[in-house]
Amino acid sequence: MAWSAVPPGADPAQALTAPLADAARRIAAWRRSDPLDAQPDWAAAARDVFGGDPERGADVVALNGCGACHEIPGIAGANGSVGPSLYGFERRAYVAGVLPNEPGGLTRWLLDPPAHSPDTAMPDLGLSEEDARDVAAFLYVERGG
Repeated sequence: MAWSAVPPGADPAQALTAPLADAARRIAAWRRSDPLDAQPDWAAAARDVFGGDPERGADVVALNGCGACHEIPGIAGANGSVGPSLYGFERRAYVAGVLPNEPGGLTRWLLDPPAHSPDTAMPDLGLSEEDARDVAAFLYVERGG
């Protein structure tokens, strides 16, 4: 976080450490999620988008009309067939066949698809980095498929 992003009157130390404290809480909850074997779900951890909000991501997906091109579980009316269905996206190895399907790769793709695959039909939607992280978090929520 840049110092210029700290809201006026806010404690800079808290503004910088709050995301880390949130991540620590999520990791602790994740470790406790399976008390029988106490084994972490590494696949779920690999899909954790730092700072991403899946609920906000669903709103970004709906507002940007992603369902006009993609079939997207959890988005009303998202039944497009121009791009691939996004059912089971969290289990795919690659994003658009060109980037590893991990939070950084997916976020980079969402920020500027043509930069990674010039012949893609997916346009640059002009998403902010925060929007891209939120959409990535939404896409990694397992919804079947």
